[in-house]
Amino acid sequence: MTRGPSLAESAVRVRGLGKLYHIGARKQSGLYDRLARGFSRRRNGQSDPHPTIWALKDITFDVPHGSVMGVIGRNGSGKSTLMKILARVTAPTAGTAEVTGRVGALLQVGTGFHPQLTGRDNIALSGAILGMTRQQVQAVQQEIIDFAEIDEFLDTPVKHYSSGMYMRLAFSVSAHMAADILLIDEVLAVGDAAFQKKCQQRIRSMVAEGRTVLFVSHSMASVRSLSDGAIVLDRGRLVFAGDTDEAAKYYEQQILKG
Repeated sequence: MTRGPSLAESAVRVRGLGKLYHIGARKQSGLYDRLARGFSRRRNGQSDPHPTIWALKDITFDVPHGSVMGVIGRNGSGKSTLMKILARVTAPTAGTAEVTGRVGALLQVGTGFHPQLTGRDNIALSGAILGMTRQQVQAVQQEIIDFAEIDEFLDTPVKHYSSGMYMRLAFSVSAHMAADILLIDEVLAVGDAAFQKKCQQRIRSMVAEGRTVLFVSHSMASVRSLSDGAIVLDRGRLVFAGDTDEAAKYYEQQILKG
C-alpha cells in the first residue's frame, strides 16, 4: 500500500480526510430551520452551544486496484465513519475521498435492503441501484440465491429475516453484483464459522477478478489472512499504513496494550 499514486492507479484515493461532528446537536429539519437558528445565535451574540469532535482527522492513503485492505482500530476510532464516507452515506468535513467504479457496501446488518420487500425483490432493487439491467441481474440471481442458502425464504419480506439470514443475502448480493469496490464493516462477524470461510473464499475470488475490497475487522486472523495491506486508526487519526502483519502487530502492541 502506498501514499502517492494517481487516482487512475488507485481504486481508492483519500487525501486529508476529516469528519467533524457536533455532539448533542439535534437533527435540523431543513434549510429554513438551520438559517433561523444561525440568525438567532448571531443576533443574541451566542456561539454554537454544542461541543465538537473530529471522528476523522487528516487521513491520507491509497488502495490499489484489485487488492484487499484491512481497516483496524478500537471501537470509536473512526473506522465506520471512514466506510460511510467512502460509500457516500455521509459527506466529509474536510479533504477528499475519491473512488473509481461502482461501490457496494455492507456497513451494518439492516442497511441496504427495503424491509417491506422480499429477498427476491431486494436482489432486483440492488441491481437497479448499481445501474445493472434486468438481464444482468437475472444472470447472477441464481448464484446469489445459491450462495446465501435461504431459498425457502426468498419470497418473504426481509423484515422477517434473522440477522444471520439478512447478512447472508446482503453479502451474497454485494459479492455477486457489478460493484468494482466492496466495503465491508464487521458484517462477517455475524455469520457462523462455515459461512465466514465461504465469504473469505468469495472475497479472494473477487480480488482475482480485479475487484477491490476494504473491510473493517477486529479479527487479526481475518486481517492477516485476507489483506494485502492494512491501515490502523486511533481516535480518528491514521497511525499506521502498510504491511498487513506489521499493521496487526502495531495494533496489538501499541493500541490494545497502550
